[in-house]
Amino acid sequence: RGAAAVVVVPKSLVVNWKAEAARFTPSLSILDYTGIERGRHAAHLEDYDVVLTTYGTLRNDIDWMQAVVFDYIVLDEAQAIKNPSSITAKAVRLLRGRRRLALSGTPVENHLGELWSLFEFLNPGMLGGVSVFAKSFTSRGGVDEATARLLSRALRPFILRRTKSQVAPELPKKVEQTLYCELSPPERRRYEEL
Repeated sequence: RGAAAVVVVPKSLVVNWKAEAARFTPSLSILDYTGIERGRHAAHLEDYDVVLTTYGTLRNDIDWMQAVVFDYIVLDEAQAIKNPSSITAKAVRLLRGRRRLALSGTPVENHLGELWSLFEFLNPGMLGGVSVFAKSFTSRGGVDEATARLLSRALRPFILRRTKSQVAPELPKKVEQTLYCELSPPERRRYEEL
């Protein structure tokens, strides 16, 4: 048996990951490395194919987990590390692994700096330092079209993007409906104040 893979997920997804692993890969041994009893498994991670843990557990246990060399490090809902200076982002960057994957439906929610944080985990140094990246790609005036194309072309080989129609074709088309309502005078004043 080789090194284990570690999958880091939000706490709400642990049960789902265990169920999916049992369904699609029943031959893999999965360690649920969460909760107060997790410490008794710490010395035996290599006995499992997959170590499933949470971002919170990783933050708490990073002091010793960074010594383990994993085969894969997988981040689910990787937007959890969008702030590069957060304790969570710093902790995942300390993990050691041969291969890294980041799964996210929203890799960029607010600004391109979030993308830098993901790529600093995936391929450290690829986009330069955070201050250089911020100066080049996250200016208040926005990114010009040529710069956006350059960044898109540079990152394309590293991003697998699927649309809703590819993932879940059975879902109906998106329907938008705009409803207008009149505010009462007190509601209107409060709305204007806000």
